Amino acid sequence: MKAVWSGFLLSVQFLTVIPIRKQIDWNDATARWSVRTFPLVGALIGSVEALTYFVFSSFSSVSPLFLALFLLWLSIWLAGGLHADGWMDVSDAFFSYRDIKRRQEIMSDSRVGAFAVLSILCLLSFRFLFMFETICSHLDVFLIAAIPLLSRIAMTWLLIYGKPAKQTGMAAAFREHIDRRDAYVAMAIGGSLLACVCIAAVSVFETVVLLVGGTMFAALVARLFFEKQFGGITGDTLGAFVEGVETWLWLMIWLLR
Repeated sequence: MKAVWSGFLLSVQFLTVIPIRKQIDWNDATARWSVRTFPLVGALIGSVEALTYFVFSSFSSVSPLFLALFLLWLSIWLAGGLHADGWMDVSDAFFSYRDIKRRQEIMSDSRVGAFAVLSILCLLSFRFLFMFETICSHLDVFLIAAIPLLSRIAMTWLLIYGKPAKQTGMAAAFREHIDRRDAYVAMAIGGSLLACVCIAAVSVFETVVLLVGGTMFAALVARLFFEKQFGGITGDTLGAFVEGVETWLWLMIWLLR
């Protein structure tokens, strides 16, 4: 039980800005349970976003414009900008049109290029559009909770089943301690949390099913894309995937409204 709790705290430290004032020992059991609880961290982030939206929309007169902008900012801030940074690094590397080795070097470079800035502006602008127009028509609060959960479930699958691009970095460090059995545990945790969402709001069941299908499709495409363009999975590609798939899911909700 201690390993489970330590792994969860490690994943919270790694994936969020929530202050955990505790030194977590890095070992095989902790690393495994950290990856297994990635979906739980996604549920935590989604719950904070959903609760914030519910409070503002129910007990204040703020505009849909404010709600969309605040939700967008909150999703980036709760993750500490980690995934946005990955999106920018991957964008710089991809649009360099260099070979795979050089692209990996560019992703490791701390400097920000023009393509990174342009791509993050494009990504967040379209996500803001999808969020704003959906909020103006109608947005079920439980869908807000489902999006970060789905993105972290898919990120976990990609980490475990994707080909590592290199032997160093955070993704490689986790891969040393995990195998496909951990994917089954993570998927079971994520599936149980999704079931709770559907039970709590039966009206969103069909939408959640479609979002699950869209997430699976995105994960398969991303795996092939990352292996072809970057030689496999790195921490940056996983972060880029989270940002990309969340925008993709908001697009689906926007189309379904």
